[in-house]
Amino acid sequence: MKKLLVCLLAGALLTGTALTAEAAKQIAFGKGKSSASISGKVQGNNDVDYVIRASAGQTMTVDMKASKGAAFFNVLPPGSTGEAIFVGSSEGNHFKAALPADGDYTIRVYLMGGAKDSGKPINYTLKVGIPASGKSSAAKTGSSSSNVKTAEKNCLAAVAKKVGVSSSKLSVSYSAEAESGIGIDIKVPDATDLWFCVTDRKGKVEDVRFKGSEGKL
Repeated sequence: MKKLLVCLLAGALLTGTALTAEAAKQIAFGKGKSSASISGKVQGNNDVDYVIRASAGQTMTVDMKASKGAAFFNVLPPGSTGEAIFVGSSEGNHFKAALPADGDYTIRVYLMGGAKDSGKPINYTLKVGIPASGKSSAAKTGSSSSNVKTAEKNCLAAVAKKVGVSSSKLSVSYSAEAESGIGIDIKVPDATDLWFCVTDRKGKVEDVRFKGSEGKL
């Protein structure tokens, strides 16, 4: 969970990292397949984007292996201008979540720190999967679904306490489970951006942060 909490230090982390990126590459599964393995290289500021079309409610998984630990991936939802629903630099190399909307999802591979500054290419492999059955396993697993509901309820209460507004006036924008816990975006009336709440796998709140500028709550 500590790794997940680091991603909340600044809303900018949720927007991807680089200003430049190659043309997005379309991911297509082979006939009868529900996953694909992709190998590539990433270098300097040149992020590499992969696009995959999916439907709301489908569960997508992404796993990454890189030759060095400074290569990461983010997952961006349809219509995103950079905002990510998963930030690998703080959440790790495994993503699994039920998708919130129909459309094209972008998997963005990028470098950070010395690896980015060195200009040397780093090899990586991505494994992307969407089960053929399509729908989220959470809908079939009572305990998982219950934990998300508990997390949402506890996060609404925690954010309400932070901002001094009744939880009944707040709403959940997005929820996602990861190996380290549950992350939830929450809309607050008149706020310039979303609030982000993190819980453990059972829904206990561990951190609450505003994703925008602290001066524009």
